[in-house]
Amino acid sequence: MKKKTFLEELLEAKAHRYAVGAFNIFNHLSARAVVQAAADLDIPVILQTSVVTVKEFGPVGLGAMLRQIAEEAPVNVLIHLDHCQDVELAKACVDAGWDSVMYDGSRLSMEDNIAGCREVVAYAHRKGVQVEGELGRIVGVEDAVKVSADDASLAGLEDSIYFVRESGIDAYAPAIGTAHGVYKGTPKINFDLAAQLKEAVDTPVVIHGGTGLSEETFRRLICSGGAKVNVSTAIKHAYLDTAREYFGEFPEKIDPIDFDRHLSSAIRETAKEHMTVFTKDRI
Repeated sequence: MKKKTFLEELLEAKAHRYAVGAFNIFNHLSARAVVQAAADLDIPVILQTSVVTVKEFGPVGLGAMLRQIAEEAPVNVLIHLDHCQDVELAKACVDAGWDSVMYDGSRLSMEDNIAGCREVVAYAHRKGVQVEGELGRIVGVEDAVKVSADDASLAGLEDSIYFVRESGIDAYAPAIGTAHGVYKGTPKINFDLAAQLKEAVDTPVVIHGGTGLSEETFRRLICSGGAKVNVSTAIKHAYLDTAREYFGEFPEKIDPIDFDRHLSSAIRETAKEHMTVFTKDRI
């Protein structure tokens, strides 16, 4: 039974100076491990699905699996679609039981981005589902979404206020200098924009590109109003790096359950480390 909606959780986080972690999962094992981490800390969590993952399992099958995990969890677990550029796929996930979806029209003109968001918002809100939107282009690779440094662009305050107002979105992901994937050098983040948005709009702000940011950076972004922080690459590394280490240490071992336990433990600890930082200054 859901305790709070996606929007209610983010507004609560914004008000109390912490962030809800949104972790990109890719199978049953990774989803359960992330939820176990949240249960260890007794905090809400968002299971985030990429378009690639949705297409691999299908909205209905994946939705059923994740809803069961969420319903059995002792904490509030929300299911979110990440970086969807396809309006119809976003609607399919709404129908399949996602709690929130992100329509990513950041590659489009401002007005086309707003139009796409409005269409998804109108459909989702009729079914009690909330919508995240993005303005500006976040550099890096997030599954099917690839943005080069030359194509990246940051959001501005006035455009952000206009976009949030006109699109009707429930959560806003501005491009502020963070990046998807692994950082190369120190990112130049527009902390001022995050802080200005906290005062200028009621809509919670989402921080994309959480893997590799320092604890100090996380804390500044969260204190500036970041209510949801996305983490994807760190979870993938926990899974794949642990698999490589396991086969290196036990090359002759044939024990799938033991193998899965190692993978699950690595993901659980990685997720928990991030969650602990996101909730450190909770008031």
